[in-house]
Amino acid sequence: MTRTVDVVVVGGGIIGVATARFLAEAGATVELIERDGLASHASGRNQGLLIGPHPPEMVPIAARGVQLYGDLHDRNDGAFFLDREPHGCLMVGAEDGLSPEELAEREPLLGPAVTSAAFEPDARRIDPGAAVAALAAEARTHGAVISTGVAVRELLRSGERVTGVLTDDGPRAAGTVVVAAGPWAWQVCRSTGFDVPVRGVRGWLVVTRPAPFRLRHAIEDASWSATKKGLTTPTVADYADGTVTPPAIAGLVQQDGAGRLLLGASLQTSGTDHAENQAEAVAAVCRRAAELVPAVRAVPVAELRTCRRPLSADGLPLHGPVPGTPGLVLAVGHGSQGITWGAGSGEAVAAGILGHGWEPRLLPDRFI
Repeated sequence: MTRTVDVVVVGGGIIGVATARFLAEAGATVELIERDGLASHASGRNQGLLIGPHPPEMVPIAARGVQLYGDLHDRNDGAFFLDREPHGCLMVGAEDGLSPEELAEREPLLGPAVTSAAFEPDARRIDPGAAVAALAAEARTHGAVISTGVAVRELLRSGERVTGVLTDDGPRAAGTVVVAAGPWAWQVCRSTGFDVPVRGVRGWLVVTRPAPFRLRHAIEDASWSATKKGLTTPTVADYADGTVTPPAIAGLVQQDGAGRLLLGASLQTSGTDHAENQAEAVAAVCRRAAELVPAVRAVPVAELRTCRRPLSADGLPLHGPVPGTPGLVLAVGHGSQGITWGAGSGEAVAAGILGHGWEPRLLPDRFI
């Protein structure tokens, strides 16, 4: 039988779960459909750092997200890890940064290769997968149905209007379908006339066992944003000629409360769900981490982690209706800032669906 709801949300990452939660709180009937488990891809495998700087369009969404995570943390009695006070991050290589003396005081474990860095005071650590779980629990409390292990195969249509989705578990009718499926969004929307301009960018992270030292702040290469902008999508000729660009590296070292280190990160446009280029990317990540903090070299590795981040063509997410396809809304393209922007983005997308307006600079029609 066809189940009917006001909104079907496709995708169980932070964006989809937050959207479902705020819609359900407002009284909409909602079903979220995820082909795997909640936060099983980028939302559960990222660096877990709420950090800027942000494009102007995203500043209010990022600020609202920090507030929403704090409120969620309070309501759940601290059930997931979150820095309630900023942890801070040293942005290595940034201009107009700290003097060598100030650097040594901020972080005595920095290597000699670090000669300049700026301090980003408002960076905060978060357990992203647990935050998604907490949001999902609240969505259910407000009446949302969350279906995991169910793949969406096609959009249901009546003329140009999208009227629901066809899943492995049967059809779902809906007044609105929200696609928050990250780098797979184009597959969900492939029957429309709009080619979603979001591609997968694979990143590798290394997680260690607890280290015998403690870092005072997170440490990140300031070139991270520029590295993302320099990514290109391989062409048929690139694959044919064997000239696909190797993974780019932007260093990251941070430490959780138990002393485990997270080292990253690689960036490479990826068109496959298979975890490619592991050895090359992980070696480069570890080399850069050891340059930033030489003491990491002796720490045992516990886990290698990878995911595909959904990066849009201009680096900004797509929030809003798909042009020429009534009933279809996108909430995709947040890249490596998915967890930072996630709660605020979900609230903004829900508000748009409920008739409270869209941020015009994030609408998908900017790509037409």
